[in-house]
Amino acid sequence: MRERFAALLAAIAMAIAVAPAAAQPPVEGSPIVAIAVHGLRHIDESIVLRQMASRVGTAFDRAVADGDVVRLDRLGVFSEIGITPVPVDGGVRLEVILVETLRVLPAISIAVSDANGASAGPTVKLLSVRGAPHEMSLTARFGGERLFQFSETSPLIVDERLWHTASLALRRQANKLDDFNERSLDLDARLGRRHSERWKSGGIFQVYAAESDTPGITLSSDDSDVFTGVGGVTEYDSRNSWREPSSGWWNSADATWRFGSGDYGTLNLDVRRFQPVAPRQTIVATGLMTWRSGTSGQDVPTYLDFALGGANSVRGWDFNARRGRNQVIASLEYRYMIFPTRTIRVFGVNFYGGLALAAFADAGKVWGSVEHPDQDAIGGGGIGLRLYVPYVSLLRIDFAVGDGGFHRTLGINEKAVAQRNLIR
Repeated sequence: MRERFAALLAAIAMAIAVAPAAAQPPVEGSPIVAIAVHGLRHIDESIVLRQMASRVGTAFDRAVADGDVVRLDRLGVFSEIGITPVPVDGGVRLEVILVETLRVLPAISIAVSDANGASAGPTVKLLSVRGAPHEMSLTARFGGERLFQFSETSPLIVDERLWHTASLALRRQANKLDDFNERSLDLDARLGRRHSERWKSGGIFQVYAAESDTPGITLSSDDSDVFTGVGGVTEYDSRNSWREPSSGWWNSADATWRFGSGDYGTLNLDVRRFQPVAPRQTIVATGLMTWRSGTSGQDVPTYLDFALGGANSVRGWDFNARRGRNQVIASLEYRYMIFPTRTIRVFGVNFYGGLALAAFADAGKVWGSVEHPDQDAIGGGGIGLRLYVPYVSLLRIDFAVGDGGFHRTLGINEKAVAQRNLIR
């Protein structure tokens, strides 16, 4: 009933907004006399109002209202957001129409790895706590890898400066590149300060442990490595949407030092640009560089080396076409939205979906390998489909050439996200 009432209000507000100009005064620049928020079930209204730059007593500005939609989207708890100005005596009233996602969201977690194939399993996400957005999740996956993971992420509320994330993952998998069965624990915790809506920085604490059932794989003689890492990170995010970005930047730089079974430093530089070129059309340009100090097999275990090729690095080449301690990967992709993302309500639950056509080109190089010190760069390109899937993010189906053969790959998430997630 609430959703129907909210939809009715939205329809009335839109009808008023598009009425002939002679029947109503212009809204741009008019003072905001009231803000009415509709559709909330779990999120406190105060959170919504804090997130908006449009305030009672200020002049209405369409650009500011559009920014409010972006800020509300970044909370990660709404599947649909609309802000409509309605002329009233003395100014305008803002009608904020929101559709919340489920507070507790059961779903299926899917992962596709070039090294281990597909794995899937149940996941449960808690998207809000006591009326405020705060994402926590528990995930189990089976198949190519066996994974149990807990993660939490603080919300991006514009007037809260403290931010934090934490992830703890337990994995079992067959490491086919080095021919051993691997058990690992991966803890990554980050805490810092937001300097603005777009820029944040903070500290990193990590614990990584790996066990092998085959002698000679780990740095330690007992077939078990343990590393503790500390470092720092800074990120800049001006994307217009987290779910389906079509403009803006996402840039990140982090440096860590690990000690324990081996001692080495890691530097990651990650740049992503989303550039609109026409309605429904976007250029996505990304680059990732990872550099590690030390020597493979002495300071850095070889099972942490990077392997180029496959769905999540340089498409058009077989996985492990090149391998080394350090890597640099660049990609350029053109996207055309065939079916723009829209919200669909099924059995009272809000889903979203969309479909895009893509053409892409990748290039990459690795170095620092003891066995293969001199390796040339590789490149590939092709076409594909981008399916925006509810609560999964993005499903990529690609057809590429590069090494002389034809390759068909399946990937989950933006490729830039997937290739970054390979770094341990």
